[in-house]
Amino acid sequence: MKNQKSTSVAHLLLIAFIQGKQKMYQKIFFIIFFLFISANGQSQLSNIEEQRIDSIFSEWVQSNKPGVAAGLIYGDNIQYLKGFGTANLESNRAIDQQTKFQVGHLSRQFTVLSVLLLEKMGRLSLSDSVQKFIPQLPNYKHPLRIEHLINHSSGLNDYEVIKTLLGKEEDDVFTHNDALHLISSQKQLNFVPGTQFSYMLSKTETTLLAEVIAKISGESLASFTKQYVFDPLEMHNTLFNEDYNARIPNMAYSYQIDGEGFKNKALNLSNAGPTNLFTTAEDLLNWYKKFTTSTKSELVELIQQLDKPVTLNDGSTYKSSWGQMTLGQSFFHLERGLPAYWQYGLVGGYGANVFRFPEQNLTSFVLGNNDRYNGMPAMLMANHFIEKEYPEPSTVDISKIKSQKLTVSKLKEYEGHYWNSDRALARRFYVEGDTLRYARLGQDQGLATIPLLNEGGFQLKVESDDIITFSFTKEDEQQVYDVASGIGTPYRYKKYQPITYNKEELKQYTGSFHIKELSSIYTFSIQNDTLVVQGLENLEIELFPVIKDVFRSNTLQFGSIVFRRNKSGTINGFYINTDGIQGLFFTKLIDLG
Repeated sequence: MKNQKSTSVAHLLLIAFIQGKQKMYQKIFFIIFFLFISANGQSQLSNIEEQRIDSIFSEWVQSNKPGVAAGLIYGDNIQYLKGFGTANLESNRAIDQQTKFQVGHLSRQFTVLSVLLLEKMGRLSLSDSVQKFIPQLPNYKHPLRIEHLINHSSGLNDYEVIKTLLGKEEDDVFTHNDALHLISSQKQLNFVPGTQFSYMLSKTETTLLAEVIAKISGESLASFTKQYVFDPLEMHNTLFNEDYNARIPNMAYSYQIDGEGFKNKALNLSNAGPTNLFTTAEDLLNWYKKFTTSTKSELVELIQQLDKPVTLNDGSTYKSSWGQMTLGQSFFHLERGLPAYWQYGLVGGYGANVFRFPEQNLTSFVLGNNDRYNGMPAMLMANHFIEKEYPEPSTVDISKIKSQKLTVSKLKEYEGHYWNSDRALARRFYVEGDTLRYARLGQDQGLATIPLLNEGGFQLKVESDDIITFSFTKEDEQQVYDVASGIGTPYRYKKYQPITYNKEELKQYTGSFHIKELSSIYTFSIQNDTLVVQGLENLEIELFPVIKDVFRSNTLQFGSIVFRRNKSGTINGFYINTDGIQGLFFTKLIDLG
């Protein structure tokens, strides 16, 4: 789960995760605790022991601060379940094991489970056309089936990135119908469904699944999951929220850090399916027990199917830098050599992290409303039980890497700028002293690399257990490198010579461009010798040249702009390519002035 990304949600999550783990491993040597709580009262911590485990959450014990709820299962007997901090700063209501949190990405496993239930009931087939249930979707050139939504291989853009492109903020009102409208505006798929995987964080597929569930069952996703999932599992404090105006009892409010204090960060979302699940630590503890229980039922068997990997038509699986994506939208990877599943949720001020180690029968999770990534305390709880079982150390031992010494002149062969057009990411390698360094564009100080024994091989020098490698080769006489992290499929970057334009040359890219499907106009102008795009909601973004007719920005929605020319060489439009969007085309408006 550990490849670096820039200007994207995935990148921010990854950096937070790596930094969190570094702090975690520093702190673990100073925390000695013993955990032995059982929900049925079979075992009880002493006061001293309880204080030690509680000390992990000491940052959130104040009654005037938002906080967390924590849960852990280890084997058949050991459980931990407790709340820290405040759910509502106005009423000073404390967080407990029955406080409801919005869990973002964790919502998706319940949406997928509902589709599997409908298939089991014989009410749908995964080979059914999506348009059979959602007729407002365009009839694409290639069939789009429910299995493509389940397996995350639809070829549809991520509506969340489209939202950002339109200048929408996270706290703007956004409904299920709004999402369907943006999805339906896409007239062509990015690829043949089932042949590639969609953007890793895309909410599009699970939004369509939620609509399919409603159309087939004749009731809302919230109603269906209550009747067929949450009530049978005795998760009575778990629900999908389909109305942002609804009042949810015992809910933890979403808070954002504001200077030295906190302010309420309202979430005006009504799009249940990819997000908007509210649940409690108590209910989640019950839920995750079902993944390892030997007591079988039809529902439990379907739940355990959620750990199967998503697949393409040819059977290949999605191995991202975070791990292998599953039907339940978690990521299977090796955590310091141990098989593990990781799943997160970040929305507004809410944060949720779950780590599951199937071979150790251990699940550890933390839910929060404190505007923080909370994977560190969740992993700290897990590490108490399995620290001695990790086959790999908490940080890479640099002295044990089989490396070689390269001359400065040899290192300089790898210097230069590199570009991945699909992900709209640019990187730079440069030599400093006797070290080849790796940096994002605009980053002054890059990270050191270590030359490996294989020709063109390097490993990033980081203070964590992350093993990130670069392999330099040639493609059509052009230098390229593949970057790999964990079990993820490598990403390829091609070397390019950065281009510069003077003010006069930039004028060819100015003008207004229109996209009918989104009813939007974007205008390109020159400000301070820099190309700038302006759009809806006072959107204004600086663009930087990469190669001829290609520009990048430091934002996700305009990650890569590729201008298109007609036969006479005049620019007549541009494409957006970035994480979540591919080939979104804007036509240049004729200047009648």
